[in-house]
Amino acid sequence: MSTTVINNMLNAIPSNAANKTGGMYINIVKNEFIILDNEIKIPRIPVTSLSYNDALTFIPDIIPLIPAFLYNHILLQQRHPANELHSLHFVSLLQGGLVNFYHILRIDFKFGGDSSSIIEPGSNDYYPSYTTNRLYYKSRLIPTLQYSPEPIIPMKLIQSITTESDQFFHTYALFDDIDTSKITRELNTLLPDIDTIPESLYPFVVFDYYTACMNVIYPDSHELAWAIAVYEPLFFIIASHYIDLNTIIPYHAIKKAFPDFFHTASDTLMPEDILLNIFQTYFKRFSFSRDEQCMLKGWWQFVIAPQ
Repeated sequence: MSTTVINNMLNAIPSNAANKTGGMYINIVKNEFIILDNEIKIPRIPVTSLSYNDALTFIPDIIPLIPAFLYNHILLQQRHPANELHSLHFVSLLQGGLVNFYHILRIDFKFGGDSSSIIEPGSNDYYPSYTTNRLYYKSRLIPTLQYSPEPIIPMKLIQSITTESDQFFHTYALFDDIDTSKITRELNTLLPDIDTIPESLYPFVVFDYYTACMNVIYPDSHELAWAIAVYEPLFFIIASHYIDLNTIIPYHAIKKAFPDFFHTASDTLMPEDILLNIFQTYFKRFSFSRDEQCMLKGWWQFVIAPQ
C-alpha cells in the first residue's frame, strides 16, 4: 500500500535531520511557500486527484529536503479537508498540558509556477509536469482531546456554519469550499495586540476544522514545542468565548496547570500580565521583509528573529 511505503520513509527520518531550504514567503494571494535548495520534478497529475501511487514517484526527492518538517509525522490515509485533492496531508499528534494538538502539514502539488518551468504541457485530464524549487504548504496546530494522530477529531468551537447564497441560507457540516475568513477575523478581535505581522495578510490564529487553529510557519520540532506552549493557554482564552469550557476542562484545573496565567471575567478567561509577556516574546519574533524583487513578484518574506 502506497501510504505504508511513504510512512516507512517518514519513520526513517532521524530526529536531528536538518532541512535543505532557504527563505519562507507568502504571495499576494496569501499562499505560503518555502524555497528548496534543490529543484524537484513533479509529474503530470490527474485533474481529478493526486493518487498516493503517483506521489511515490516524487516523495523520495522531497523528504530529504524538509525532514525537520516531516519528522514524527505520518501521511493521512484520508485527506482532511477532503477537497484538497492535489495535496498530501502529514500529521503528528503532540502532547500539551491539558489538551493535545495535531500538527498538520498540507503540501500542495498542483502546478502554480511560471510557464518556463513546464516540462510537459497539461491537457484536459492532467496538470502539466514541472520543475520547481518552491513548496506550497499550510502548517497548523489543531486542538484535540484525542490521543491518536488519525482520524482528526478537533475540539470544536462551532458545530456548523450558516452562509447565505442565492438568497437562501445553507448550513454546512463539512468545511469544503466554505469561506471562513469572517470567523478568522472575529477570532483575532479576541487576541491581545501581540504580533508584528498584519492579520489581514497572515493571521497567526485561523478558523479551520471548526476550531481555532494556530499557523506555525517553520514547523520543526523546536518551533512546534514552543508554539504549543504559547498556544495552549491562548486557545483556552479563545475557547472560553465560544463554548462552556468549564464543563470540558474545569477552570480550576486550567489555573492549576497554568498558575498566574489567567483570571476570569463574565465566565471567560482573561490573560494576566505574565501571560501577555509570554505572548509578546513569542509573536514579536516574526516580521516581514520586502526588497525590490519581492515587491515585483508580489511576495513578502518571513523573518524569524533568533531566540
